[in-house]
Amino acid sequence: MIKIMIVDDMPIFLEYLRGCIDWNAYGFEICCEAHDGKEALEKIEEYYPDVVLTDITMPYINGLELAERITKDYPDISVILITGNNEFEYARKAVKIGVCDYIVKPFEKEELILSLLKLQDNIVKAVENTDMTPGQKNLEDRLRALVYAGCGSGRESEEEALSLFYDEADRDKIPEEAKEKGLLLALFKFDITDMGDKADSVESLMNWERLIARMLEDKLEIQGKFRIFHDYENNIVVLMRFDDDKELVSYKGYEFSDLIQVVKNQLEIDSVIALSRADNISAVKGAYEKALNYLAGKGFGRFLDIRNNNDSVSYTSLDAIFRLNKDIESLQAEDAEDVINELWNRIRERNQAASGDGAGGFTEMNLLSSAVSILMTNIISSGFSLDKIYGDDFVPEKFFASADTPEKMRENVIYLYKKRIEFEKGKKVSKEHDVAQAAKEYIEGNYSNAGMSISDISEALCVNQTYLRKMFKSEMNMTLTEYITQYRMQEAKRLITSTEEKLSAIAEQAGYSDVSYFSNVFKKFYGTSPRSMTRSE
Repeated sequence: MIKIMIVDDMPIFLEYLRGCIDWNAYGFEICCEAHDGKEALEKIEEYYPDVVLTDITMPYINGLELAERITKDYPDISVILITGNNEFEYARKAVKIGVCDYIVKPFEKEELILSLLKLQDNIVKAVENTDMTPGQKNLEDRLRALVYAGCGSGRESEEEALSLFYDEADRDKIPEEAKEKGLLLALFKFDITDMGDKADSVESLMNWERLIARMLEDKLEIQGKFRIFHDYENNIVVLMRFDDDKELVSYKGYEFSDLIQVVKNQLEIDSVIALSRADNISAVKGAYEKALNYLAGKGFGRFLDIRNNNDSVSYTSLDAIFRLNKDIESLQAEDAEDVINELWNRIRERNQAASGDGAGGFTEMNLLSSAVSILMTNIISSGFSLDKIYGDDFVPEKFFASADTPEKMRENVIYLYKKRIEFEKGKKVSKEHDVAQAAKEYIEGNYSNAGMSISDISEALCVNQTYLRKMFKSEMNMTLTEYITQYRMQEAKRLITSTEEKLSAIAEQAGYSDVSYFSNVFKKFYGTSPRSMTRSE
């Protein structure tokens, strides 16, 4: 857990911060509180938080002075200022002394959550704590099947689909009229171009999408039931079933508009949301494809209510995408090629049937592009490195765009799928123990390098950072960062108690270039200073 200290001289605000956020759900815990800067400095030694949230105007030592002391004496502790004053001079001073962020009251709780998650690698630490249970994974798989494949025709029945909105104990109480109730579907899509074109950028965006979905779950309030999940491209999908049709009609979606703005302000990532309607559970697939089609080519930064848009859509392509994803999971390269060729033939047929503007093939081209996006999401979710599968400096968008003819585009997509499936068939099964053991060996061989990062370890092991962290924590019951610190501290203690070397030399051998920082970490870990353990004493 990421430890947070709250500092404010107003008890009512301390109480508000304690209760406004489900801290544990995002990997945080409030380790202590202080009513002024003086008390905060005393408690830092005892609790050693990872983050300090502090007001500015306080007695004895104000927030700016406190922040300056912390950034100087405890450089590994992050500071966020929370204040009711929006004057530029305060912000300028905050930046000058090294404050990580500056939040002005009143603020949305989502602003604070995102501000905290931006610090260091908190986003990845938080994702470590959001692993799905088998039951949650099964629920997401069924919700995905509903939007891609629909009800009936060998799929789930209407009754089974409706049960997705109910806990197991309540499923025998589903009212008969629920079958005819309308639903709203919101599709939340992020602008990947804001993140760059490297695999680690895609991985980072996927982590943010998972935590933003969690935030949306806390924020959304309707008279009815809702489910939030990710489609095969990791877009956020929200299905809402209202108790009363009047509530459905009057729903404005303000939560979505607010979240678009908060994400833009805090993360500098653009997003767009389409809100579509399904007349009943059987029409959910059509509502999803309507939203998907409508967002194709649309600009970001908007909330689009398309409930009254009557443009017709075809529902056949999503079946192919659903089948394609199953082919990846079951390693069916030949069937994946067949599916891509079928999609391609539809493009050609529609283009031939279209009027002179060529609009008839746009949707299928977009879904062919989605096939690549789905593949990349699958690879990163599975923990693999794109470079390991496709070679160094591979960028999917550039590879896809390099096709100079339509036929080459089709061949490129088939190649990507075949290569992915061949890699999966040929790789050795990588168990949690194997990944954790390899990471431990790397750390123990490189811990003295102050610049060693988790990115270095993931590159050496050819797995992405999110997968590495999860596998290590599952096997070792501690995070990678905790293990690195533990190993360095154990080695430092060994050197301190068994040699006459200077503290600065020991710090360097243990992987710390700053002896003052090393001393603070040592005291936090052992509860006493390194000098108290020296042989001379």
